[in-house]
Amino acid sequence: MTFSYHGWIVDATPDFSFGLFFAHARLTRSSSDDDVDTEMHIERNLAWFDSEEEAIQCGRQSAIAWINERDDDISGGQATQPFVQRSDSRIDT
Repeated sequence: MTFSYHGWIVDATPDFSFGLFFAHARLTRSSSDDDVDTEMHIERNLAWFDSEEEAIQCGRQSAIAWINERDDDISGGQATQPFVQRSDSRIDT
């Protein structure tokens, strides 16, 4: 489960082991500037879940929170919350 957010590529694909899905978030950002190194941040074993969808949502939320906190530190302001589209196309009311 990969998506883009504020210039970062996020892979929230969980690992599966011992009958559980382990939520992760792997974040990378590269620059078009050749002098700037690719940035990477990994959140490991955030939590474990019985369902893959729950683990993906946990990884997504963790990645978005980390990026927003980092953006707040850089800009000194409040970062906006993204519109998150569910992969199963359901609309919850």
